[in-house]
Amino acid sequence: MKTGSLVPLLSTSTLFLLNLQESVAFTSFKTVTKSVPPSYCDLPQLSFSSTSLFAKQKKKGGGAKKKQKDQKKSGFAWASSFALKPFESSSLRELASFVCASFEGRTGKPLSEELKGTPDLPKALWNAPVACVVVVNGAEKEQEGISAANSIVQYANIAALETFGFQPDQFDQLISSKDPESGEWKTPQNDVAKGLNFPSSMNGDNIYQSDYKKKVLRADPDISIKNAHRWRLEKSSLIGGKFVTESIGVAYAWNSWLEGEDTLCRPGGFREVKMDTAELEQKIKTQGEAIRELKEVQGFGNKDKQVVDAVQELLRMKALLEEVTSSSQ
Repeated sequence: MKTGSLVPLLSTSTLFLLNLQESVAFTSFKTVTKSVPPSYCDLPQLSFSSTSLFAKQKKKGGGAKKKQKDQKKSGFAWASSFALKPFESSSLRELASFVCASFEGRTGKPLSEELKGTPDLPKALWNAPVACVVVVNGAEKEQEGISAANSIVQYANIAALETFGFQPDQFDQLISSKDPESGEWKTPQNDVAKGLNFPSSMNGDNIYQSDYKKKVLRADPDISIKNAHRWRLEKSSLIGGKFVTESIGVAYAWNSWLEGEDTLCRPGGFREVKMDTAELEQKIKTQGEAIRELKEVQGFGNKDKQVVDAVQELLRMKALLEEVTSSSQ
């Protein structure tokens, strides 16, 4: 191509770009980086990036700037909502492995058969058909919502979450996190987490117990564990040329739990009503007599709370009797 023929072509391109600039504004955002607060103790800081390039018609009143601000907020909200699962967190992976090793050291056998020879022990414990919880001592100093006497759940697997009615992705409703800078614990503020009763220490020389039973949650219904394991978690460190053993918390493990007084549950959604029919029929009779006394002797009406609650309990027991009878046939 000759040199002379290049000039009109450049002029035409220049005019086209100038015209385009009048109607379309190109805006490019730089990479936005947001650090996510760690969900667990000693987690490294994570960052997420979002880059966008778009064209927008010019509008009066700074419409383009408003949309840019909204897009930044949505990106930040997404990054803030991200959390590592317990088997993905480096600190909780280490804790899970330590729990398994300490149990085998105490008993000479694995916590669950599914943990034998697994290449990823923390993930195997997370999915194991045995519930496992680790509680640590309360805050060293008083902080809002936590007293020094409270125990704090630092680890719970899927089966433990199921015990208290949580789904696997709701682990943050049970597990507390610790700020690595301030050292303060951030505890879930739901009724279940606040009502849990797992002692965070074992008295005296008792470092392992295989027949542990306790009502670990007072609610409707109550949750109790029986024939559970609990053992002290200890770590040794060299201080001043001597090995010093420090208790860091207590681990609990159970294969089943009791809801109320009559429903035996196991991981995976298994539920079995444990009730003698004769005993249940007697309870129904007694409850009916209690309702008659409320109405005929004490003078309560059908809409009074005392009567309503008593009738609800009677209906619950009748439904339970029907379930027990049908399951035995």
